[in-house]
Amino acid sequence: MGEGLTLTRSSYYGARFLAQVSQNLLFAGLFVVAGTSDHAGIGMGNLFVAMLIPAIAFGMVGGVVADRLGPARGYAVGSFLRFASVCLGVVLVDGVVSVWIVAFIYSLASQVFSPAEMAMVKVIDPNKPGRTHSLIVALQTAGQGAGILVLAPALYFLGGPTAIIIGSAGGYAILTGITIFLAVRCSEKRATTSARKQLAFRETFAFFGAESRARDAVAVLALKVVASRAIMVAIPIYLERDLRVGQEWIVYLLGVGVVGAVAGLVWASRTMTLERAPSTMRLAAAGFAVGAFALAALDYTLTLAAGYSGFHPIQVLEAQVSTTYLVAFPVAFLLGLCVSGAMVSARVALTETAPEGMQARVFATQLWLTETLILLPLALAGIGTEVAGARPTLAVVAGLAVLTLGAMEFGRIRERLTPRPEPALATVPID
Repeated sequence: MGEGLTLTRSSYYGARFLAQVSQNLLFAGLFVVAGTSDHAGIGMGNLFVAMLIPAIAFGMVGGVVADRLGPARGYAVGSFLRFASVCLGVVLVDGVVSVWIVAFIYSLASQVFSPAEMAMVKVIDPNKPGRTHSLIVALQTAGQGAGILVLAPALYFLGGPTAIIIGSAGGYAILTGITIFLAVRCSEKRATTSARKQLAFRETFAFFGAESRARDAVAVLALKVVASRAIMVAIPIYLERDLRVGQEWIVYLLGVGVVGAVAGLVWASRTMTLERAPSTMRLAAAGFAVGAFALAALDYTLTLAAGYSGFHPIQVLEAQVSTTYLVAFPVAFLLGLCVSGAMVSARVALTETAPEGMQARVFATQLWLTETLILLPLALAGIGTEVAGARPTLAVVAGLAVLTLGAMEFGRIRERLTPRPEPALATVPID
């Protein structure tokens, strides 16, 4: 029994890593084709749009399909659909239009695959979701590195973008076999993890309306995406105009951020539970606010303090060390810590609070809400950074983090003040 469970978990973790490697290979191949076409700008823009439209239009429908099939069977079906879309890419990809079509179909398949994959956590390890979600995030990062930094360049050298996409198809062929194995192994659990009740979307939204921890998870995951992507957009200009160093320094800051993320994952894998998740989500939101504000203005504050306070240690520190460097590296560690903490705590909250039979639907709705919430902020981040500079953009990110934290705290306080209905007394028949 124990060996069988270990094999099931190992297969799931292997599938998670392989899915991330294969996906990044596909994206690399599509980006190369779109970026080297005669209309590279239009091709790259259409590629992002093609991936986003299915997520917004069909995300919740994919969750319904995954719930009706059950997590394991939905995982296998989604994997096969991804494999079919990548095979289509091997045949079709030769220009901007074909890239758009393949990206659209692949994203459509992902609307079943992604929520089913998250719903599998409750099947694989129902007692320690913190450990499972931490490993998932770690494998996701490792798969991205292996796909983009190692395999994609090697395959491109062998045969260009077509070889990269063929490599992705091979990975998904193996992945489909693993997920079919998992579907067979977990088939006996389908009755408990996949309710056959005909639940409409309103039940899923009612769940989010009644469960503050699920709402906080949506908010903090959206904040994580906005903060991390906006900071990545702002960092090149921040390095050039504020640190006055070359773009190679991005590697050093990313390295420190990775160390912070790994530290957060190690901590979360050992301690994260449903009881700890709400406080961790609030701390992550506060960390994003502090980190973004520190990058925007803290070094200026230290310089002013050194000039006007007369406090000798601060004056010595400001004279001998660049305060901008002094701020940037600790903040990179803090932001890495917050990214991993936000991801694990939010996913644990959703896994533990979602009713059985609605796991995939809850994660699909969270993904849909997150994609919808981040559209405008991400669109404005690039424009704002280009027009106003990195520091104002970072200050806006800090403000969004403060607003998110305030909304989470307001919901928590309102839930405490709202009187709960008294439980109905059981009636006892009298002889």
